[in-house]
Amino acid sequence: MKLARREVLALLAGAACAPLRTRESDRLPPVVRAGPERTHIPYDDPRAADKRVLFERINRDRTLHGVAPVEYDPRAALVGDLFCLDGALSGAWGHWDLQGRAPYVRWGLSGGVDFHAENAAAWSADSGRLDTPLTEILLSSHESMMAETPPDDGHRRTVLDPQWTHVGIGVGAVGGQFRMTQEFTRVGFEWVEIPAEPVREGTRVLFAGRPLPGWEVGLIEVRFEPPPRRLTHKEITQRGSYGYPPTILTERPPIASTFPVVQDRSAIELHRGGWLSFPFRLDHGPGYYFVLCYLQHVGSMGEAMTPATAAMVTSVG
Repeated sequence: MKLARREVLALLAGAACAPLRTRESDRLPPVVRAGPERTHIPYDDPRAADKRVLFERINRDRTLHGVAPVEYDPRAALVGDLFCLDGALSGAWGHWDLQGRAPYVRWGLSGGVDFHAENAAAWSADSGRLDTPLTEILLSSHESMMAETPPDDGHRRTVLDPQWTHVGIGVGAVGGQFRMTQEFTRVGFEWVEIPAEPVREGTRVLFAGRPLPGWEVGLIEVRFEPPPRRLTHKEITQRGSYGYPPTILTERPPIASTFPVVQDRSAIELHRGGWLSFPFRLDHGPGYYFVLCYLQHVGSMGEAMTPATAAMVTSVG
């Protein structure tokens, strides 16, 4: 059948107006923004005075070793307090809780988006009570960390790592059980946006953020671990130290150059105002996805990069 020109134009116009069908998993879920206020959440800490002594000691040790002091982060302190209280009540000690959650998971569940590391210490009194003042126990625990020698000096190296900008101190004391954590973080982004709620597996999600002035993203990693399983006291103590889960995706930002450069298309989009966005898919099933953004000084070449985010996206089945 031959159509008149008017009919052809009408068909084309109708096709142009037809809505595009989008997969449900391609619709970006709502996001929440963590801005500068994230390091100043209200927290009426009942042990603030004791922690202040240890906080000052941490900064004194950093200064003595030529490292910039850190600021105090109430969110990190609250995360540490909850973990320490749980350990003191249950008798567990280590970096994992009985639900099988590592420090970076607990940090993510609290709304923390910055890169994070934890030092942990535990004391137990046979008498069933702590006769030593809390301040002395805190300082003694810290001094034990600072007395470590290579290669078994992980706690000491964490305290003196120049990348950290903030720290929160967690404390739990019940009967004769004492637990303490030092929750270090690196704030390298003015703001970060991630999905506001858990997202169904297979969904396409968006990470966005703006590095602080003078910094730029040189690499983004997405890391993944499945949902945790409950652990016994013995399993927790046997695990010892910890690290972030395996990398499942690596992406570099597009190269800005006046010369022709051969580069694979980057999923990272750079926007006016210095912020970036990075969509990715939750294609490894239910669990926790962590976005690690590695920063370098603007315009630097070959500079060693360290992470500034550990933003967590929860995927459900």
